[in-house]
Amino acid sequence: MHALKNLDWLEILAQLERFATSDVVRARLREIKPLQSPEQAVQSFNEISEAQSILNSGERPFMESLDLYPNWYQRLKRNAVLQTLDLKDVRRFCLETIALSEIIGAEISNNASHLGPWISKLKDGLMDASHPLSAIDHVMTPNGEIRNDASESLYNLYREQSSQIKNLQTTLDRIVKKYDMEAILQERFVTTREGRWVLPVKGGMQHAFDGIIHASSQSKQTVFMEPEEVIPLNNRLRQLDVEIEQEIERILTSLSEYLTTQLSQFESTQEALAAADYRLAQAKLSEQLEASVCRFSNHKLHLIDVRHPLLVLKNENENVVSNTVMLQDKERILLLSGPNAGGKTVLLKAVGLASYMASCGLPICAASESTLPFFKSISIGIGDSQSVDEALSTFAAHIKILDKASQLRGHDYLLLIDEICGSTDPEEGSALARSFIEKYASNQVFAVITSHLGPLKVGWKEGSGVINGSLEYNTESGLPTYKFFMGVPGRSLALLTARRVGVDETILDRALELLSPEAKLEHNYLRNIESLKDDLQRRQNDLENESRAAREIKRKYQSLIQNFRIEKDQWLERVVKKAERKIDALIDQSQADQVFKRHEKLSQIKFEMPEIVKASSLPQFKRKIENVEEFEKAYPPGSMVHIASVGQEGIIQGKANTKGEIPVLSNSMRLMIHWGSLKAPHNLSNPTSQIIRRHSHISVSLQDAERVVDVRGMRVEEAIEQLEVQLDAAVLAGEDRVKIVHGHGTEALKKAVRSYLSRSHYVKKWKASPQEIGGDGITWAELKD
Repeated sequence: MHALKNLDWLEILAQLERFATSDVVRARLREIKPLQSPEQAVQSFNEISEAQSILNSGERPFMESLDLYPNWYQRLKRNAVLQTLDLKDVRRFCLETIALSEIIGAEISNNASHLGPWISKLKDGLMDASHPLSAIDHVMTPNGEIRNDASESLYNLYREQSSQIKNLQTTLDRIVKKYDMEAILQERFVTTREGRWVLPVKGGMQHAFDGIIHASSQSKQTVFMEPEEVIPLNNRLRQLDVEIEQEIERILTSLSEYLTTQLSQFESTQEALAAADYRLAQAKLSEQLEASVCRFSNHKLHLIDVRHPLLVLKNENENVVSNTVMLQDKERILLLSGPNAGGKTVLLKAVGLASYMASCGLPICAASESTLPFFKSISIGIGDSQSVDEALSTFAAHIKILDKASQLRGHDYLLLIDEICGSTDPEEGSALARSFIEKYASNQVFAVITSHLGPLKVGWKEGSGVINGSLEYNTESGLPTYKFFMGVPGRSLALLTARRVGVDETILDRALELLSPEAKLEHNYLRNIESLKDDLQRRQNDLENESRAAREIKRKYQSLIQNFRIEKDQWLERVVKKAERKIDALIDQSQADQVFKRHEKLSQIKFEMPEIVKASSLPQFKRKIENVEEFEKAYPPGSMVHIASVGQEGIIQGKANTKGEIPVLSNSMRLMIHWGSLKAPHNLSNPTSQIIRRHSHISVSLQDAERVVDVRGMRVEEAIEQLEVQLDAAVLAGEDRVKIVHGHGTEALKKAVRSYLSRSHYVKKWKASPQEIGGDGITWAELKD
């Protein structure tokens, strides 16, 4: 994992986790590993592509209910009776299931002839959640309260209770209003104690009339007495309370028994929701990276326009330099050289991440025509791997990695080595590095190796399996351009870099004098190569410009063809509707003796016509937005967008002006932003409520995401203070529970948090989180009503 961290893989995983909507799936994404075969990777590519088609609908379904699924599912398995809080979680699970079903249904209807196996499997795994949802809604309101009319018996009991309370209040009001009671009563009102209706009587006056004393005030100035006249009424009221509780328990038991019969369907649906959240997160990351699916080949590594994913995410893919790297049978090892801070390590990591992501079944940051071997293993020698425990210096740890890599054989292994043998004597380091590289070449592995060692840049003969490469720099400014140049070694430019940062000229001149004759010869040799490289680079740039222009023309014509197909489908639809209206008019105008015969014939025509239109329609694939008109169609006013220039989300307020600038509201600021700088929103919003309301008549009440109090890294006093503030806020907001993330550590924080929860008058009970979603490192606190 340390090696993968040096490859920036953990940062990619962190970005991927952001796009999941449940902790269960985030934990699963955190554990992504390379797959067993290229066939599995291709299947993963296809499933992510199908998930992308769901995202293209404009709504990303949420699966937040997965985090609470283990709680109520385990209770049902034990035949326990679910309480209202559990039923709210089941209801949310059902609503998110219905929302996903609706989106999949829309996708199926739009692309029936192009339905993929993953969406079909997903659809088959989802239960018809409308039945358990209807059963819950019959018993409970969306806010979690038992309905008065959940059963006829409960309705009658509540009605009798209401009548009984009215009679009690009337009787007590009559007693209070008696003139002779005025001197006895502390206040002229009625209240309750221990569930029974009482009167507040002055202390010492309780013997003035018959009744039962239930309580007294703290000052003993007031005694709360139940008059003898209302004892039968209070008794019946208490009995009604018990009967209502028993009836509610019977209703909840009956509902729980019904839900228990749905256990197998709940289980298959949970698996489908988790699979959907998993693939949709990967598809969202691919969308943000503008990633593509690659092909696999045993004998060629050809990455076209490869980019480092983190640079793409950071810079919104603007001004990110892409490069093309090609290695094949006769040239499997790329020896990369060039100036300091010239981008060698970034290119090395870009190649490594593309290879690792492909083996994990994730689309890569490169063009779709890219080809890669399916690597069994990637050996990484990047960064400092020294270990005090193992008595390894930086160089010793580096050599240990190189030696281990020398044991790998075959095209399905990739070596990534940064600054090979660079932290030792240059002469010995060069000799050792060359020996290792020759060994790697004979083992037929693929490798990308960076180095500043001068002797390594020369002496590689044709057929050695090694090819030089370098990162271009501007000879006039001495600044790197980060463009990769294949086949030519690069200069480290130590002297030029020193001059650029302002080192004294006398020091630089003396350094030139101190160069050995061999170094001066090599210096001149590389200078000549750089001159040739500049010429080749100019030609390559011209070729790239022509190629880019050709691709632009191709994209333009593809867009025209796509628009033509869309307009053709729309025109056919209008023709069909017009024909249908004419046919309907003819049917209405038919004579009585001919109506049945003509209706049958015309209805047959209507039935057949849509089939012709369906056969001609083509699936609508998402494509890059090319102009402001396409942007306005994709993002009408009211749409959420990401503003790259300020790194925040915003809401589109209107149409573009003549300059292509669109009014956007972000954090109370009204901005005019060019449409090209606006991207798809990064922050996900839960669309479940909108989907349910649009497709059904179900009452939707989804509480926002559970309140999370993260106290990891705090001192006990700070954690308890933060927890107290959050519990106050949760009670005021009428929330049911709070999630506290404290981790494990020395367990001091966990014990302090749970001890506080046990004493808090806000907390009804607390429990550790299920193992699937954090285990003992998370505590759930259920709040009192």
